[in-house]
Amino acid sequence: MSKNFAAVADEALQLPQQEQLRLARTLLEHAEPTADTEAEATWEDEIERRIKLIDSGVAKGRPYKEVLRDTDRRLNK
Repeated sequence: MSKNFAAVADEALQLPQQEQLRLARTLLEHAEPTADTEAEATWEDEIERRIKLIDSGVAKGRPYKEVLRDTDRRLNK
């Protein structure tokens, strides 16, 4: 890890959560080589569907750290 990366990462982690999420989205969007509008539209529909399930109480979210822990456990088997 370069010092520049470490400095940028440390600075980014000082941002409010909403700005961290905006930054993450910007970086991810920039990293995509080409835009697949059909895939993007499908994902937007899926996101809306999941938000509705959460808002209605049918589904609930999980903390990100918990999801990562469970993923690590499954991959390390």
